[in-house]
Amino acid sequence: MSSRRQLRVVLARNPPDAFANCPIFPTLDVIVQCPFPGWTIEVLKMIGDSLKWDIIPVVTPTIVGGLDWGTLKENSTWSGVLGYLQNGTADAAALMYQKTDMRNEFFEFSYPVTNVQPVFVVRKKTENLGSVLWNAFKPFSMEVWLCLLASLILNLFVMIAISRVEFKLLFRERFRPFEMLWHVVQLQLDEKSDDMLFYTLGGNIVLFVFALLQSGILIEVYKGMLLTALITSNGDNPFANADEMIKLIGEKKYHLTTNYMGNWYFDDLQHSDQAHFVKLRAATSSNPVCICCVGFRDTGKYIYPIQQDSLAMQMSKERCNYVYVSDGMPQVSSFFVFTKNFSGIEEFNRQIIMNQAFIQRTFNKYFNQGFKLGFIPKCEVTEEAQSDATKPLDIESIIGVFTIGAFGISASLIAFVVEIYHYWHMRIVARRARMRDPWNVRNLARIAQIHFTTSQQYSDIDVMRLVDALNASSSSQSSSDESSSI
Repeated sequence: MSSRRQLRVVLARNPPDAFANCPIFPTLDVIVQCPFPGWTIEVLKMIGDSLKWDIIPVVTPTIVGGLDWGTLKENSTWSGVLGYLQNGTADAAALMYQKTDMRNEFFEFSYPVTNVQPVFVVRKKTENLGSVLWNAFKPFSMEVWLCLLASLILNLFVMIAISRVEFKLLFRERFRPFEMLWHVVQLQLDEKSDDMLFYTLGGNIVLFVFALLQSGILIEVYKGMLLTALITSNGDNPFANADEMIKLIGEKKYHLTTNYMGNWYFDDLQHSDQAHFVKLRAATSSNPVCICCVGFRDTGKYIYPIQQDSLAMQMSKERCNYVYVSDGMPQVSSFFVFTKNFSGIEEFNRQIIMNQAFIQRTFNKYFNQGFKLGFIPKCEVTEEAQSDATKPLDIESIIGVFTIGAFGISASLIAFVVEIYHYWHMRIVARRARMRDPWNVRNLARIAQIHFTTSQQYSDIDVMRLVDALNASSSSQSSSDESSSI
Protein backbone atom coordinates (compact mmCIF):
# COMPACT_ATOMS: atom_id res chain seq x y z
CA MET A 1 0.00 0.00 0.00
CA SER A 2 1.33 3.40 -0.99
CA SER A 3 2.31 5.82 1.76
CA ARG A 4 1.65 8.79 -0.50
CA ARG A 5 -1.15 11.11 0.47
CA GLN A 6 -4.36 10.67 -1.49
CA LEU A 7 -6.36 13.62 -2.78
CA ARG A 8 -9.93 12.86 -3.75
CA VAL A 9 -10.82 15.18 -6.63
CA VAL A 10 -14.18 15.74 -8.32
CA LEU A 11 -13.74 15.37 -12.09
CA ALA A 12 -16.53 16.47 -14.41
CA ARG A 13 -17.01 16.41 -18.18
CA ASN A 14 -16.65 20.14 -18.53
CA PRO A 15 -14.31 21.37 -21.27
CA PRO A 16 -11.86 23.08 -21.15
CA ASP A 17 -11.32 22.00 -17.51
CA ALA A 18 -11.63 18.34 -18.50
CA PHE A 19 -12.33 17.10 -22.04
CA ALA A 20 -14.60 14.09 -22.36
CA ASN A 21 -13.47 13.13 -25.89
CA CYS A 22 -10.41 11.18 -24.74
CA PRO A 23 -10.49 7.36 -25.19
CA ILE A 24 -10.76 6.96 -21.42
CA PHE A 25 -12.30 9.50 -19.04
CA PRO A 26 -10.72 10.77 -16.97
CA THR A 27 -7.23 10.89 -18.45
CA LEU A 28 -4.85 12.73 -16.15
CA ASP A 29 -1.68 12.58 -18.27
CA VAL A 30 -1.00 14.11 -21.68
CA ILE A 31 -0.73 11.17 -24.11
CA VAL A 32 -0.74 10.80 -27.89
CA GLN A 33 -4.35 9.66 -27.90
CA CYS A 34 -5.34 12.58 -25.64
CA PRO A 35 -3.12 15.65 -26.14
CA PHE A 36 -5.70 17.91 -24.45
CA PRO A 37 -7.02 16.14 -21.34
CA GLY A 38 -8.10 19.45 -19.82
CA TRP A 39 -6.44 22.62 -18.66
CA THR A 40 -7.34 22.23 -14.98
CA ILE A 41 -6.43 18.52 -15.00
CA GLU A 42 -2.95 19.26 -16.36
CA VAL A 43 -2.30 21.88 -13.67
CA LEU A 44 -3.68 19.68 -10.90
CA LYS A 45 -1.61 16.68 -12.07
CA MET A 46 1.59 18.75 -12.11
CA ILE A 47 0.96 20.07 -8.58
CA GLY A 48 0.06 16.57 -7.37
CA ASP A 49 3.27 15.15 -8.80
CA SER A 50 5.29 17.95 -7.18
CA LEU A 51 3.67 17.16 -3.82
CA LYS A 52 3.93 13.38 -4.41
CA TRP A 53 0.19 13.05 -3.84
CA ASP A 54 -1.99 10.45 -5.53
CA ILE A 55 -5.08 11.89 -7.23
CA ILE A 56 -8.18 9.76 -6.73
CA PRO A 57 -10.89 10.71 -9.29
CA VAL A 58 -14.48 11.16 -8.12
CA VAL A 59 -16.31 11.31 -11.44
CA THR A 60 -19.67 13.05 -11.70
CA PRO A 61 -22.29 11.40 -13.94
CA THR A 62 -23.26 14.67 -15.67
CA ILE A 63 -22.87 15.13 -19.42
CA VAL A 64 -21.10 18.00 -21.14
CA GLY A 65 -23.13 21.15 -20.58
CA GLY A 66 -25.14 19.71 -17.69
CA LEU A 67 -22.75 20.35 -14.80
CA ASP A 68 -24.10 21.77 -11.56
CA TRP A 69 -21.19 23.74 -10.11
CA GLY A 70 -22.93 24.13 -6.80
CA THR A 71 -25.73 26.30 -5.45
CA LEU A 72 -26.56 27.06 -1.84
CA LYS A 73 -29.98 25.71 -0.84
CA GLU A 74 -32.35 27.06 1.77
CA ASN A 75 -31.26 24.40 4.30
CA SER A 76 -27.62 25.65 4.08
CA THR A 77 -26.50 22.67 2.01
CA TRP A 78 -24.86 22.86 -1.39
CA SER A 79 -25.86 21.07 -4.55
CA GLY A 80 -23.66 19.83 -7.39
CA VAL A 81 -19.87 19.75 -7.22
CA LEU A 82 -19.68 21.88 -4.07
CA GLY A 83 -22.06 19.42 -2.46
CA TYR A 84 -19.43 16.68 -2.94
CA LEU A 85 -17.00 18.79 -0.92
CA GLN A 86 -19.46 19.74 1.80
CA ASN A 87 -20.59 16.19 2.49
CA GLY A 88 -17.04 14.79 2.51
CA THR A 89 -17.24 12.76 -0.70
CA ALA A 90 -14.22 14.59 -2.13
CA ASP A 91 -11.45 16.89 -0.94
CA ALA A 92 -11.13 19.18 -3.97
CA ALA A 93 -12.56 19.84 -7.42
CA ALA A 94 -10.74 19.91 -10.76
CA LEU A 95 -12.55 23.09 -11.64
CA MET A 96 -11.66 26.75 -11.34
CA TYR A 97 -13.90 28.77 -9.04
CA GLN A 98 -14.15 32.45 -8.23
CA LYS A 99 -14.17 33.40 -4.57
CA THR A 100 -17.30 34.96 -3.13
CA ASP A 101 -18.14 35.83 0.47
CA MET A 102 -20.81 33.13 0.58
CA ARG A 103 -18.57 30.38 -0.80
CA ASN A 104 -15.73 31.43 1.50
CA GLU A 105 -17.90 30.63 4.53
CA PHE A 106 -18.22 26.97 3.56
CA PHE A 107 -15.05 26.12 1.61
CA GLU A 108 -11.30 26.67 1.47
CA PHE A 109 -9.76 28.44 -1.49
CA SER A 110 -6.24 27.99 -2.80
CA TYR A 111 -3.74 30.64 -3.80
CA PRO A 112 -4.93 32.28 -7.06
CA VAL A 113 -4.02 30.02 -9.97
CA THR A 114 -4.52 32.57 -12.72
CA ASN A 115 -6.53 35.61 -13.68
CA VAL A 116 -9.30 35.45 -16.25
CA GLN A 117 -11.23 38.11 -18.12
CA PRO A 118 -15.02 38.27 -17.85
CA VAL A 119 -16.58 38.55 -21.29
CA PHE A 120 -20.00 39.56 -22.55
CA VAL A 121 -21.21 37.47 -25.48
CA VAL A 122 -23.79 39.07 -27.76
CA ARG A 123 -25.06 38.73 -31.29
CA LYS A 124 -23.35 40.86 -33.92
CA LYS A 125 -24.92 44.20 -34.65
CA THR A 126 -26.62 44.31 -38.04
CA GLU A 127 -26.51 47.55 -39.98
CA ASN A 128 -29.65 48.84 -41.67
CA LEU A 129 -30.66 52.01 -43.47
CA GLY A 130 -32.03 53.52 -40.29
CA SER A 131 -28.75 53.11 -38.42
CA VAL A 132 -26.40 54.42 -41.14
CA LEU A 133 -28.54 57.50 -41.75
CA TRP A 134 -27.29 58.89 -38.44
CA ASN A 135 -23.59 58.56 -39.27
CA ALA A 136 -23.30 62.33 -39.72
CA PHE A 137 -24.54 62.86 -36.16
CA LYS A 138 -22.30 60.28 -34.43
CA PRO A 139 -19.61 62.76 -33.26
CA PHE A 140 -22.01 64.23 -30.68
CA SER A 141 -24.40 62.39 -28.41
CA MET A 142 -28.12 63.12 -28.43
CA GLU A 143 -27.76 65.16 -25.25
CA VAL A 144 -25.10 67.39 -26.86
CA TRP A 145 -27.27 67.96 -29.95
CA LEU A 146 -30.21 68.93 -27.74
CA CYS A 147 -27.99 71.37 -25.82
CA LEU A 148 -26.85 72.91 -29.11
CA LEU A 149 -30.45 73.33 -30.23
CA ALA A 150 -31.48 74.86 -26.90
CA SER A 151 -28.53 77.27 -27.01
CA LEU A 152 -29.42 78.25 -30.58
CA ILE A 153 -33.02 79.01 -29.63
CA LEU A 154 -32.00 80.92 -26.51
CA ASN A 155 -29.49 83.08 -28.38
CA LEU A 156 -32.06 83.70 -31.12
CA PHE A 157 -34.64 85.05 -28.66
CA VAL A 158 -32.03 87.23 -26.94
CA MET A 159 -30.87 88.69 -30.28
CA ILE A 160 -34.44 89.31 -31.42
CA ALA A 161 -35.21 91.08 -28.14
CA ILE A 162 -32.11 93.26 -28.44
CA SER A 163 -32.86 94.12 -32.07
CA ARG A 164 -36.42 95.06 -31.05
CA VAL A 165 -35.08 97.47 -28.42
CA GLU A 166 -32.62 98.92 -30.95
CA PHE A 167 -35.51 99.50 -33.34
CA LYS A 168 -37.46 101.33 -30.62
CA LEU A 169 -34.39 103.46 -29.94
CA LEU A 170 -34.22 104.32 -33.66
CA PHE A 171 -30.85 102.58 -34.06
CA ARG A 172 -32.40 100.27 -36.65
CA GLU A 173 -34.46 101.27 -39.66
CA ARG A 174 -36.58 98.11 -39.52
CA PHE A 175 -37.36 95.17 -37.22
CA ARG A 176 -37.55 91.78 -38.94
CA PRO A 177 -37.49 88.74 -36.59
CA PHE A 178 -37.42 86.18 -39.41
CA GLU A 179 -34.47 87.92 -41.00
CA MET A 180 -32.68 87.66 -37.63
CA LEU A 181 -33.53 83.94 -37.53
CA TRP A 182 -31.78 83.28 -40.85
CA HIS A 183 -28.81 85.37 -39.80
CA VAL A 184 -28.41 83.31 -36.60
CA VAL A 185 -28.67 80.05 -38.56
CA GLN A 186 -26.04 81.31 -41.01
CA LEU A 187 -23.76 82.23 -38.11
CA GLN A 188 -24.27 78.78 -36.57
CA LEU A 189 -23.08 77.26 -39.85
CA ASP A 190 -20.00 79.52 -39.80
CA GLU A 191 -21.37 81.72 -42.62
CA LYS A 192 -21.90 85.12 -41.00
CA SER A 193 -23.98 87.62 -42.97
CA ASP A 194 -22.65 91.18 -43.38
CA ASP A 195 -26.15 92.47 -42.55
CA MET A 196 -26.02 90.96 -39.07
CA LEU A 197 -25.07 94.03 -37.07
CA PHE A 198 -25.88 95.25 -33.58
CA TYR A 199 -25.74 98.86 -32.44
CA THR A 200 -25.60 98.29 -28.68
CA LEU A 201 -22.88 96.84 -26.45
CA GLY A 202 -25.20 94.09 -25.19
CA GLY A 203 -25.98 92.97 -28.73
CA ASN A 204 -22.31 92.80 -29.70
CA ILE A 205 -21.45 90.83 -26.55
CA VAL A 206 -24.08 88.15 -27.19
CA LEU A 207 -22.99 88.01 -30.84
CA PHE A 208 -19.36 87.56 -29.83
CA VAL A 209 -20.09 84.82 -27.29
CA PHE A 210 -22.33 82.92 -29.70
CA ALA A 211 -19.82 83.19 -32.56
CA LEU A 212 -16.88 82.16 -30.36
CA LEU A 213 -18.39 79.21 -28.54
CA GLN A 214 -21.20 77.70 -30.55
CA SER A 215 -20.35 78.52 -34.13
CA GLY A 216 -16.60 78.57 -33.54
CA ILE A 217 -15.24 76.04 -31.07
CA LEU A 218 -18.07 73.49 -31.20
CA ILE A 219 -18.30 73.50 -35.00
CA GLU A 220 -14.55 73.04 -35.37
CA VAL A 221 -14.63 70.17 -32.87
CA TYR A 222 -17.49 68.61 -34.83
CA LYS A 223 -15.59 68.82 -38.11
CA GLY A 224 -12.62 66.91 -36.76
CA MET A 225 -14.74 64.29 -35.01
CA LEU A 226 -16.94 63.84 -38.07
CA LEU A 227 -13.98 62.90 -40.25
CA THR A 228 -12.80 60.38 -37.66
CA ALA A 229 -16.29 58.90 -37.34
CA LEU A 230 -16.74 58.49 -41.09
CA ILE A 231 -13.39 56.84 -41.82
CA THR A 232 -13.56 54.51 -38.80
CA SER A 233 -15.42 51.24 -39.02
CA ASN A 234 -18.58 50.95 -36.96
CA GLY A 235 -17.65 47.41 -35.95
CA ASP A 236 -20.00 44.59 -35.08
CA ASN A 237 -20.30 45.27 -31.35
CA PRO A 238 -23.69 46.58 -30.15
CA PHE A 239 -21.83 48.21 -27.23
CA ALA A 240 -18.21 49.13 -26.64
CA ASN A 241 -17.86 48.56 -22.89
CA ALA A 242 -19.64 47.49 -19.73
CA ASP A 243 -21.16 50.93 -19.07
CA GLU A 244 -22.82 51.00 -22.50
CA MET A 245 -24.11 47.48 -21.90
CA ILE A 246 -25.69 48.53 -18.60
CA LYS A 247 -27.31 51.49 -20.33
CA LEU A 248 -28.85 49.24 -22.99
CA ILE A 249 -30.17 46.87 -20.32
CA GLY A 250 -31.62 49.77 -18.35
CA GLU A 251 -33.38 50.99 -21.51
CA LYS A 252 -34.70 47.42 -22.08
CA LYS A 253 -33.08 47.26 -25.49
CA TYR A 254 -31.10 44.17 -24.41
CA HIS A 255 -31.66 41.49 -21.76
CA LEU A 256 -29.12 39.81 -19.50
CA THR A 257 -29.41 36.02 -19.58
CA THR A 258 -27.83 32.96 -17.96
CA ASN A 259 -28.49 29.30 -17.35
CA TYR A 260 -26.72 29.24 -13.98
CA MET A 261 -27.56 31.84 -11.32
CA GLY A 262 -24.97 30.28 -8.98
CA ASN A 263 -22.18 31.75 -11.10
CA TRP A 264 -19.93 34.16 -9.20
CA TYR A 265 -20.96 37.01 -11.52
CA PHE A 266 -24.62 36.77 -10.54
CA ASP A 267 -23.72 36.23 -6.90
CA ASP A 268 -21.80 39.51 -7.00
CA LEU A 269 -24.68 41.07 -8.90
CA GLN A 270 -26.89 40.42 -5.88
CA HIS A 271 -24.45 41.29 -3.09
CA SER A 272 -21.38 43.21 -4.32
CA ASP A 273 -20.96 46.93 -3.68
CA GLN A 274 -18.58 47.42 -6.64
CA ALA A 275 -19.68 50.26 -8.94
CA HIS A 276 -20.22 47.93 -11.91
CA PHE A 277 -22.57 45.61 -10.02
CA VAL A 278 -24.39 48.46 -8.28
CA LYS A 279 -25.22 50.06 -11.63
CA LEU A 280 -26.12 46.73 -13.22
CA ARG A 281 -28.33 45.86 -10.24
CA ALA A 282 -30.24 49.09 -10.77
CA ALA A 283 -30.61 48.35 -14.49
CA THR A 284 -31.88 44.79 -13.91
CA SER A 285 -34.40 45.91 -11.29
CA SER A 286 -36.75 46.92 -14.11
CA ASN A 287 -35.35 44.42 -16.63
CA PRO A 288 -34.71 41.18 -14.67
CA VAL A 289 -32.14 38.58 -15.64
CA CYS A 290 -33.58 35.98 -18.01
CA ILE A 291 -32.88 32.45 -16.71
CA CYS A 292 -32.88 30.09 -19.69
CA CYS A 293 -32.16 26.40 -20.09
CA VAL A 294 -29.84 27.27 -22.93
CA GLY A 295 -27.55 30.21 -22.35
CA PHE A 296 -27.12 31.25 -25.98
CA ARG A 297 -30.01 32.41 -28.09
CA ASP A 298 -29.70 32.85 -31.81
CA THR A 299 -32.64 35.25 -31.94
CA GLY A 300 -33.42 38.27 -29.85
CA LYS A 301 -31.21 40.79 -28.10
CA TYR A 302 -29.61 38.89 -25.24
CA ILE A 303 -26.29 39.35 -23.43
CA TYR A 304 -24.59 36.34 -21.86
CA PRO A 305 -21.81 37.06 -19.31
CA ILE A 306 -19.11 34.37 -19.28
CA GLN A 307 -15.34 34.18 -18.82
CA GLN A 308 -12.60 33.16 -21.18
CA ASP A 309 -11.78 29.82 -19.49
CA SER A 310 -15.37 28.54 -19.37
CA LEU A 311 -17.32 25.92 -21.29
CA ALA A 312 -19.69 28.68 -22.34
CA MET A 313 -16.84 30.43 -24.15
CA GLN A 314 -16.02 27.24 -26.04
CA MET A 315 -19.69 26.70 -26.91
CA SER A 316 -19.97 30.26 -28.19
CA LYS A 317 -16.95 29.70 -30.43
CA GLU A 318 -18.87 26.84 -32.03
CA ARG A 319 -21.55 29.30 -33.23
CA CYS A 320 -21.54 32.05 -35.81
CA ASN A 321 -22.21 35.78 -35.60
CA TYR A 322 -21.24 36.33 -31.96
CA VAL A 323 -18.95 39.07 -30.68
CA TYR A 324 -17.13 39.41 -27.37
CA VAL A 325 -16.85 42.57 -25.29
CA SER A 326 -14.68 42.76 -22.18
CA ASP A 327 -13.76 46.45 -21.93
CA GLY A 328 -14.69 47.93 -18.59
CA MET A 329 -14.52 44.65 -16.65
CA PRO A 330 -11.55 43.91 -14.37
CA GLN A 331 -9.87 40.54 -14.40
CA VAL A 332 -10.90 38.08 -11.71
CA SER A 333 -8.83 35.41 -10.02
CA SER A 334 -9.49 31.68 -10.39
CA PHE A 335 -8.95 29.26 -7.50
CA PHE A 336 -8.97 25.59 -6.68
CA VAL A 337 -11.59 24.93 -4.02
CA PHE A 338 -11.23 22.48 -1.11
CA THR A 339 -13.24 21.29 1.83
CA LYS A 340 -13.29 23.67 4.77
CA ASN A 341 -10.06 23.63 6.84
CA PHE A 342 -8.27 21.32 4.40
CA SER A 343 -5.00 20.34 6.07
CA GLY A 344 -2.74 20.40 3.02
CA ILE A 345 -3.72 23.86 1.75
CA GLU A 346 -0.38 25.52 2.61
CA GLU A 347 1.67 22.89 0.77
CA PHE A 348 -0.67 23.09 -2.20
CA ASN A 349 -0.41 26.88 -2.33
CA ARG A 350 3.38 26.70 -2.23
CA GLN A 351 3.39 24.46 -5.31
CA ILE A 352 1.05 26.83 -7.15
CA ILE A 353 3.61 29.59 -6.65
CA MET A 354 6.52 27.34 -7.62
CA ASN A 355 4.80 26.12 -10.80
CA GLN A 356 3.67 29.51 -12.18
CA ALA A 357 5.67 29.01 -15.41
CA PHE A 358 3.97 25.67 -16.08
CA ILE A 359 0.54 27.11 -15.23
CA GLN A 360 1.01 30.03 -17.63
CA ARG A 361 2.27 27.69 -20.36
CA THR A 362 -0.77 25.46 -19.93
CA PHE A 363 -3.13 28.45 -19.93
CA ASN A 364 -1.62 29.69 -23.20
CA LYS A 365 -1.87 26.19 -24.69
CA TYR A 366 -5.62 26.02 -24.14
CA PHE A 367 -6.68 29.63 -24.61
CA ASN A 368 -4.12 31.71 -26.50
CA GLN A 369 -2.42 29.44 -29.03
CA GLY A 370 -5.44 28.99 -31.29
CA PHE A 371 -5.68 25.19 -31.12
CA LYS A 372 -8.94 23.78 -32.48
CA LEU A 373 -10.40 22.22 -29.34
CA GLY A 374 -14.07 21.91 -30.26
CA PHE A 375 -16.46 21.86 -33.18
CA ILE A 376 -15.45 24.49 -35.73
CA PRO A 377 -18.48 26.10 -37.39
CA LYS A 378 -18.58 26.94 -41.08
CA CYS A 379 -19.36 30.62 -40.74
CA GLU A 380 -19.48 33.11 -43.55
CA VAL A 381 -16.02 34.55 -43.98
CA THR A 382 -16.07 38.33 -43.72
CA GLU A 383 -13.32 40.88 -43.44
CA GLU A 384 -12.61 41.65 -39.81
CA ALA A 385 -13.42 45.27 -39.09
CA GLN A 386 -11.65 46.69 -36.09
CA SER A 387 -13.10 49.77 -34.43
CA ASP A 388 -9.78 51.59 -34.64
CA ALA A 389 -9.05 50.69 -38.29
CA THR A 390 -9.57 53.36 -40.92
CA LYS A 391 -11.36 52.63 -44.16
CA PRO A 392 -12.13 54.56 -47.35
CA LEU A 393 -15.28 56.61 -47.32
CA ASP A 394 -18.07 54.58 -48.88
CA ILE A 395 -21.71 55.30 -49.60
CA GLU A 396 -22.74 53.65 -46.33
CA SER A 397 -20.67 56.15 -44.36
CA ILE A 398 -21.92 59.33 -46.02
CA ILE A 399 -25.44 58.35 -47.07
CA GLY A 400 -26.72 60.30 -44.08
CA VAL A 401 -25.13 63.50 -45.43
CA PHE A 402 -26.76 63.01 -48.83
CA THR A 403 -30.07 62.18 -47.17
CA ILE A 404 -29.99 65.41 -45.18
CA GLY A 405 -29.24 67.28 -48.41
CA ALA A 406 -32.13 65.53 -50.19
CA PHE A 407 -34.50 66.44 -47.37
CA GLY A 408 -33.31 70.05 -47.53
CA ILE A 409 -33.81 70.33 -51.30
CA SER A 410 -37.24 68.69 -51.02
CA ALA A 411 -38.26 71.12 -48.27
CA SER A 412 -37.01 74.03 -50.41
CA LEU A 413 -39.02 72.93 -53.45
CA ILE A 414 -42.16 72.35 -51.39
CA ALA A 415 -41.82 75.78 -49.76
CA PHE A 416 -41.25 77.37 -53.19
CA VAL A 417 -44.41 75.78 -54.63
CA VAL A 418 -46.42 76.83 -51.58
CA GLU A 419 -45.14 80.41 -51.89
CA ILE A 420 -46.01 80.58 -55.60
CA TYR A 421 -49.51 79.34 -54.88
CA HIS A 422 -49.84 81.81 -51.98
CA TYR A 423 -48.83 84.85 -54.04
CA TRP A 424 -51.00 83.76 -56.97
CA HIS A 425 -53.96 83.30 -54.65
CA MET A 426 -53.38 86.71 -53.07
CA ARG A 427 -53.43 88.37 -56.49
CA ILE A 428 -56.77 86.70 -57.28
CA VAL A 429 -58.17 87.89 -53.97
CA ALA A 430 -56.94 91.45 -54.65
CA ARG A 431 -58.54 91.49 -58.10
CA ARG A 432 -61.84 90.28 -56.75
CA ALA A 433 -61.67 92.93 -54.04
CA ARG A 434 -61.23 95.58 -56.68
CA MET A 435 -64.25 94.22 -58.59
CA ARG A 436 -66.36 94.66 -55.45
CA ASP A 437 -65.37 98.35 -55.20
CA PRO A 438 -68.37 100.74 -54.60
CA TRP A 439 -67.47 102.43 -57.91
CA ASN A 440 -67.84 99.18 -59.80
CA VAL A 441 -70.45 100.68 -62.18
CA ARG A 442 -67.98 103.34 -63.27
CA ASN A 443 -65.25 100.69 -63.48
CA LEU A 444 -67.45 98.50 -65.66
CA ALA A 445 -68.14 101.47 -67.94
CA ARG A 446 -64.44 102.13 -68.21
CA ILE A 447 -63.82 98.44 -68.93
CA ALA A 448 -66.44 98.48 -71.67
CA GLN A 449 -64.94 101.65 -73.16
CA ILE A 450 -61.46 100.08 -73.19
CA HIS A 451 -62.84 96.89 -74.71
CA PHE A 452 -64.58 98.63 -77.61
CA THR A 453 -61.93 101.28 -78.30
CA THR A 454 -58.73 99.22 -77.99
CA SER A 455 -56.99 98.07 -81.11
CA GLN A 456 -56.47 94.56 -79.64
CA GLN A 457 -59.41 92.26 -80.31
CA TYR A 458 -60.57 89.68 -77.77
CA SER A 459 -62.35 86.55 -78.88
CA ASP A 460 -64.10 86.51 -75.51
CA ILE A 461 -64.48 89.14 -72.88
CA ASP A 462 -61.90 88.26 -70.19
CA VAL A 463 -62.97 90.40 -67.28
CA MET A 464 -59.83 89.79 -65.27
CA ARG A 465 -57.58 90.80 -68.13
CA LEU A 466 -59.74 93.90 -68.64
CA VAL A 467 -59.24 94.76 -64.98
CA ASP A 468 -55.51 94.62 -65.57
CA ALA A 469 -55.92 96.87 -68.58
CA LEU A 470 -57.99 99.27 -66.51
CA ASN A 471 -55.27 99.43 -63.89
CA ALA A 472 -52.64 100.05 -66.52
CA SER A 473 -54.80 102.80 -68.08
CA SER A 474 -55.32 104.44 -64.71
CA SER A 475 -51.58 104.34 -63.99
CA SER A 476 -50.70 105.92 -67.33
CA GLN A 477 -53.40 108.57 -66.91
CA SER A 478 -52.14 109.53 -63.46
CA SER A 479 -48.59 109.75 -64.84
CA SER A 480 -49.71 112.09 -67.60
CA ASP A 481 -51.63 114.25 -65.16
CA GLU A 482 -48.51 114.63 -63.04
CA SER A 483 -46.47 115.58 -66.08
CA SER A 484 -48.96 118.20 -67.18
CA SER A 485 -49.13 119.65 -63.67
CA ILE A 486 -45.34 119.99 -63.63
